[in-house]
Amino acid sequence: MEELKSGDKPGEPTYQLNQGNDPPPCDSEYVRMVKLAAAMAILRTKPAGMTGQQYTQYLQLRYQANQGDWKKRAESLQSRLLQTRQELLQAKLLQQQPTPAEADEDKPEQVFPTPPSSSEEPSSPQVSREYVIQRHSRFLTCVLRLQTLRNSLAGRADLEETVKDSIVDSLDLLGLSLKEKVPDVSMVTKKHIVKTIVEVLGREELKKFGMEIVQAVMELVQTILKGVLRCEDLNRHQHQEDQCRLVVDLSRADSLRKPILEALLQHIKDFSDTLRTLKTFSLDPVLYENVYYMLWTFEQILYNLRDGRKPSIDETLTEELNNTLEDSLLFISEKYPLFAHYVWRLGGVLHSLQTSKQCKP
Repeated sequence: MEELKSGDKPGEPTYQLNQGNDPPPCDSEYVRMVKLAAAMAILRTKPAGMTGQQYTQYLQLRYQANQGDWKKRAESLQSRLLQTRQELLQAKLLQQQPTPAEADEDKPEQVFPTPPSSSEEPSSPQVSREYVIQRHSRFLTCVLRLQTLRNSLAGRADLEETVKDSIVDSLDLLGLSLKEKVPDVSMVTKKHIVKTIVEVLGREELKKFGMEIVQAVMELVQTILKGVLRCEDLNRHQHQEDQCRLVVDLSRADSLRKPILEALLQHIKDFSDTLRTLKTFSLDPVLYENVYYMLWTFEQILYNLRDGRKPSIDETLTEELNNTLEDSLLFISEKYPLFAHYVWRLGGVLHSLQTSKQCKP
């Protein structure tokens, strides 16, 4: 029999410290005993008139409710923290605002809106999404005016981080609102925050956000596009066009144009693949109607590129888009002439973009 190590007692397991990142191995017999002890404790404390199973289910529901409350409290605290950071930065901007003589014709209160005080918050503990998005929009507008007048403050870590968090939170709230049957954010607010975000992303001083914002924007874009495709009310033309217009407005940002075009093209290609594999009588009329909003959105983005002052998309992307459009017409152009005609029209717009680019000196 081997000698016991110093400090060890007979009958007690010897544990070794885990030098790596992996958790130490768990004894199955120990886990079984813990579960059995928990079950016995539940049975001893259950009220009269309830079975052990009913009491266990009751405790599980209470635990899940507490977890939900904890998450809501955490989200609320994160929102309040972001609001506080915005107000502190806005206060700094107010201190550094130019005098009326330096501000050209802009009044200080027009350039730097006063941060909302706590008395302006709704009395309800659950602040509406529209209110939070409007607050983000006011802050981002304030930052834009600051960058116009005080470029020397560009590159501040606290400013950039707060701007990024404000944009991402706005996009998340927009996505949640779009998933509701009755959206709780007005179209006016949606258009305003989208326009503000595009303006912020277009500033040279505020381009150090990385892929996090692009990913958040594309999640919102996919939410919009999927909602448009799944809309079963074919008479909601204005609603559908308004949603697609948000995507068109987002595409005005240079960093977002390519992924948005590729996302639209993927939906068009997926639909063409569906047409290739189904029979005419099994065609989904709702999907067939709504896919034209994908084509329309794609077309509006190309028109904006053609009419804009800046150079259009690069030649490699143009060729990629054109080839995918042509592939989407294989074996369906005669069977679905309306769809094919629209795709050909998009190809024509792409060709005109290439031609205009080659003609420029």
